[in-house]
Amino acid sequence: MLGSKFLPALWSIGFSLCATASATCPVADVSIIAHTGESVGTEVVHNNGKPNLSQTAKDRRREVVLIPSSVTLYTTGNPSDKAVLYLTDIFGIQLLENRLLADSFGRAGYFVVAPDLFNGTPATVDLVDMTPVQREVFLAAATPEDTDALIATGLDYLQNVKKISRIATTGYCFGGRFAFRWLAEGTGVSVGFAAHPSNLQNEEIVAITNPVAIAHADNDSANPAARQAEINALLLKNTTQPYTVSLYGGNSHGFGVRANISDPRQKFGKEQAFFQAVRFFDTWV
Repeated sequence: MLGSKFLPALWSIGFSLCATASATCPVADVSIIAHTGESVGTEVVHNNGKPNLSQTAKDRRREVVLIPSSVTLYTTGNPSDKAVLYLTDIFGIQLLENRLLADSFGRAGYFVVAPDLFNGTPATVDLVDMTPVQREVFLAAATPEDTDALIATGLDYLQNVKKISRIATTGYCFGGRFAFRWLAEGTGVSVGFAAHPSNLQNEEIVAITNPVAIAHADNDSANPAARQAEINALLLKNTTQPYTVSLYGGNSHGFGVRANISDPRQKFGKEQAFFQAVRFFDTWV
């Protein structure tokens, strides 16, 4: 009864927002989202002039080597005074769906940079489908410290090459955790969005000092309902920043990028999560 009582009012509000948005910005236009086709961006290699420490798994130990900080970046979108730092899932910038989604943020008015978070060697299977040994080896080669260094190079490109200071970050699965990490104080990122984040730590949630939005799936083995509830509770209890949390029914882990668009529920979920991110960025970046 409660839901039916407020349904007309909620429908009216939603219709009004969509009507207003379609007249002033592309965020209500589903056609800006590319699910298939060719990507339109370009790759650039950027070196921020600082050496990085790279850790790789070898014989179940870690070998630490010093490498140059040159990072391949997928860039897309027209010149703009605002940017999206796109943090991919474990399939990296090599996955067409990641490039197409980055292109979609470009069509929404943002210049977009997506760093190659895996130095050309992304995963070939999802974390949830890996054996424990495969998962251990993969994550040992993509530590938070290594990944942060790669992200920092992408951010340096935005700030010092493109001279953009209004920067949002969007992260998916593996990248969702890092969207939170880069909302801590002093990073230079103003607002973040995370879709179905995996391995997100409590201390990374409570450390945010900027607005954040989250898109959960109702059937997410990497971020199940109990963990989603913990994340939501930590935000409710600990942050004074603006935040929003959405739960998408009929969707599973990865839907924000790799939805099966032949399923109308998944297609809606992917598109609506994109709009959730863009509208949040438009408000807070």
